[in-house]
Amino acid sequence: MTTSQGSLTPPAMGTSERPEPPIQVAGLVLPLLAAIAAYTLAGLLGSQAILWGLLIGAVTAGFVWWRNFVQEIPWLVAIVVAGPIATSLFSSVLRSRTTVIEKGLSSRASLSWLLFGLVVGLAMSQASRPRLPGIAIAARSMATALAFGLSSFLALQAGTSIGYIEALRGREIDGGAIQFLTTGFYVQAGAILLALGLAAAVALRLRNGVLFAGASAVVMTLVAVNQINFSVKEILSSFTRLGALAGEFWPPDWAWPKTIGQPEAVHIFEPFIETLQIAVIGATLGCIIAVPLAFSASRATAPNYPTYWFSKAFMNVFRTIPDLFWGILFATAVGFGSPFAGALAMIMFSLSIMAKLLSETVDSIDVGPLEAAKSAGARHWQMVQYAAYPQVAPNYVAYALYIFELNIRASVVLGIVGAGGIGRLLDERRNFFQWDQVMAIVMVIFVAVILIEIFSIWVRKKIV
Repeated sequence: MTTSQGSLTPPAMGTSERPEPPIQVAGLVLPLLAAIAAYTLAGLLGSQAILWGLLIGAVTAGFVWWRNFVQEIPWLVAIVVAGPIATSLFSSVLRSRTTVIEKGLSSRASLSWLLFGLVVGLAMSQASRPRLPGIAIAARSMATALAFGLSSFLALQAGTSIGYIEALRGREIDGGAIQFLTTGFYVQAGAILLALGLAAAVALRLRNGVLFAGASAVVMTLVAVNQINFSVKEILSSFTRLGALAGEFWPPDWAWPKTIGQPEAVHIFEPFIETLQIAVIGATLGCIIAVPLAFSASRATAPNYPTYWFSKAFMNVFRTIPDLFWGILFATAVGFGSPFAGALAMIMFSLSIMAKLLSETVDSIDVGPLEAAKSAGARHWQMVQYAAYPQVAPNYVAYALYIFELNIRASVVLGIVGAGGIGRLLDERRNFFQWDQVMAIVMVIFVAVILIEIFSIWVRKKIV
């Protein structure tokens, strides 16, 4: 049967092809973990550079073939061959060094892994479906190469700081001292290269950064754990000491003499009221001052671009300064132990938080009422007052209550650095090792914070 030109004919039975289902990121976690284990095992042969590289290249090629990222035999062979080339160059730079392993030497040694990453990136980009344009292939390949190079650099720096690589002095090297890289370093280097390098390549291939972000977080955490000598064994062994110390906290002592020779009395509630007053002043004034700053730092309500950028920069600068610094600064200015210093610090603390939260809320408001008010002849701040503020008022009240909760906790800490309140009393009792009195103060703070939080949650539910 013939059909007219341009008509559509249904495909023959059995010839239709279903599109391949998209690759799920969750399905790549276990394969990546298996590849990491293979990389670390390959590190046992790290002193044999060619064999170490051959295994890394084979594992990488096997992974990308198994997950159907690369199926072309020439590219798989190129990945396998790039492995021993990269490791040979890497090892030759380290073994022929005439200086300590510092950032410059680490950078030169890491250039070899740029080559390996470039081959992996090219292979995975060329095999993309649909085919990518040349610029996209080059960009992905260079990004993958940089990921492998930075992984190698991080492995060297981490190995030096953790102790896998001894930081020899220049005089020792000049005297002929040779420092052999340990097996532990190669195991660590393999794991970091795979976790960051290959995870970046997969993330670029899938256009999903979850794997790379997760791998980076895990690697950085493990490196940090080693660098600060974090020890679970120490934590477990300290439980016995904590148990002995806990006995000194109970029962709490509610009354003690203020000075030697005076009768015992309860001294907790007066400084606690002072802490509440600091929190109230800080939250009230800080949240009020933050309103014009927040509306000026939002594109939707800023009167002009210079005001917007100035407000945004001012807000960001103040937000980066911690509350403890404000407490120390104002305590130095107006006197240690003064609640005025604590109130000033809390105003700055509340201002920075409220301005940030409220400006982001203003960014998401409906601009329709603003345009209607403007077309009706309203001035700019009238438009903000009657068209923008009512939309964010419930959120503003909720944020203010949340900031008041934060101020209670922060005021206690500020008292420790001399900004008044119950924190000063807490630090005083701690300095005298009166742990039962410290426990009484902590209990008052705990009960007050819980009650304030319950009240705040109830109010927010009624408003928002």
